[in-house]
Amino acid sequence: MLEQNDTSDPISEICLNFYPDQIDVLQATTQIQYWLNGPDPLDYVNIYINNDEKNNGLNSHFHYVSLGLTDLYGDERVHKRVKSAEENSGYGYELTMRVKKEINENEPPKWPVKLLQALAKYTFQTGGILDEGDHIPNVLSDSDSKIRHALVCEDSTLKTSQTRFGRVKFLQIVGCTNDELKFAQEWSTRKILNLMKNFRELGNDYLLVDLKRSKSIFELDSDLRRKTLRNLKKEGSFMSFVKSKCFWRLNLECSSNDGNFKPYDQLTFNIDLETARLFPLILKQRLDKENSFIFNGIDGRSLILIPENFSNSNCLVTKENPVQSNGEECQVLVNKRLIDSLYIFFQQLKLDKKEEVGEHISRKFFFDDLNEFSLYLRIISSEKILNFFENN
Repeated sequence: MLEQNDTSDPISEICLNFYPDQIDVLQATTQIQYWLNGPDPLDYVNIYINNDEKNNGLNSHFHYVSLGLTDLYGDERVHKRVKSAEENSGYGYELTMRVKKEINENEPPKWPVKLLQALAKYTFQTGGILDEGDHIPNVLSDSDSKIRHALVCEDSTLKTSQTRFGRVKFLQIVGCTNDELKFAQEWSTRKILNLMKNFRELGNDYLLVDLKRSKSIFELDSDLRRKTLRNLKKEGSFMSFVKSKCFWRLNLECSSNDGNFKPYDQLTFNIDLETARLFPLILKQRLDKENSFIFNGIDGRSLILIPENFSNSNCLVTKENPVQSNGEECQVLVNKRLIDSLYIFFQQLKLDKKEEVGEHISRKFFFDDLNEFSLYLRIISSEKILNFFENN
């Protein structure tokens, strides 16, 4: 439901500095608040009209700003009250999106509100938070547009701020094509976003979402693909972690609850199809180049893959003890043989051609040169992973 509303909450007060003439901002409100057992976690989404007057309206757009991922009230109805203003308010961020405004278009589209609600619901239900440099595959796959995925960056004007209920930053959701997502995953999300700022089709620094955009930046600039491939080959992937629908289990895991790291010899790693598609890249562009990689799971626990010649004071794994865990973090040593075996396995699956995984895909890897370490890798549907945590 769209209505005019006041600006008494901390987020609207910040936005008022940039939109001083929009005190009665257009606001999408949820009918039943989340803290009253409603289905949508965001109480409101503010929709500002940015007419881009400095460029004579060239990049006019609707600026959507979520309200609800941070504390709006200070009375603990949703988020715990912070002890000092330097602490993160709620989850520490609100989401924004800048959607291109057509000439004479006065009614903002409603789909961005639904998208921001869906992203917020994922965070509320799983605890998985977003951050700058993240990518979100298939978040716009229901549309017929070439803009099917999203990248995450800091909002182009709304910066990290202190409010009376804690610190908040503003993360902008930027739409992207298959090509743009692929290079963001293989090389660097931040670097692809910086390249996208060079194109007026995206509103330059505004990074506008335009579902009518029919070409990727690599089609708009025919030489850009070659330059990016050259940089990728030279630098490798800058993607050092991913937050995904995955979780891991260890043999006799209940004994690890005292917080101390202990060795294990058996690991089961459950991943969804999107995570599985990233694995060849992680193996060849990160681990094979002796860089570690972190999977942040849906349960908030981390699995860290550590190449054999990686050197870091926090690295606890050895050939004698290739798996170490304290219950919240699990370190796994991966040697060249394991990297190659996993790479061949994923290449044979041809996951790019699969829309779903069916019941599941599983494989056991056993390595006598890593102290008889056993890895059980299971690829299962996202729905089954979510259902597992809802029912446990």
